Amino acid sequence: MARRKPAVRIDEIRLPALETGDPADLLPGARLDGLAFEGVEVERLDLSDASVMECSLTGLGADEADLRGTRVRDCVISAARLPSLRAGRGDWRDVRIEGARIGSAEMYETNWGSVHFVDCKITYLNLRGATLRDVAFTRCSIEELDLAEATAQSVAFIGSSVPTLDVQRAQLKAFDLRGAELHRITGLSRLNGTTVSSVQLDLLAPLLAAEFGMAIDDTAPPEIP
Repeated sequence: MARRKPAVRIDEIRLPALETGDPADLLPGARLDGLAFEGVEVERLDLSDASVMECSLTGLGADEADLRGTRVRDCVISAARLPSLRAGRGDWRDVRIEGARIGSAEMYETNWGSVHFVDCKITYLNLRGATLRDVAFTRCSIEELDLAEATAQSVAFIGSSVPTLDVQRAQLKAFDLRGAELHRITGLSRLNGTTVSSVQLDLLAPLLAAEFGMAIDDTAPPEIP
């Protein structure tokens, strides 16, 4: 039997030879291209409205990080520690984030294409109103994922935990939840275009029944005299 191709297409990131970046260049509106940053530790990182192209950032630590409106292309971000990340209305293409520890991630109304999170732990990921295409979460823990009003196509979870998921008013297509451990979903009526496993369907059955006002009763109906 032919092996099924994954619905999500993640492009391989091949970085050229990189020059060592100067942490002093990590500024609002910066234009960073072909640079490697390693072990940068700051109290506040402000890269709002910046352009980050073909760069690697390893061991980045910041109590507060501002990437609002930032354009990120062909980048690898490894072992980041970001208790507070604000990155709304950004545009990310061909980005790999691995081993990150993120508290609150405000990434609403972002545009993502070919973005891969690997071995990441995120407390709250706000993607309200975002546009996602070809996005994968592999071996990630996301305590709360907010996709309300988002448009998400070709998104997959592989070996990941997502206890709380909100898809109210979302538009989903080729949205694959089979590899996600789920406990609570808000917006069940928006799950058309979603693939789940049979085990997940059993877990979702009571929630779906409640969503549509259905009663579950395994007793025999009373006889009619």
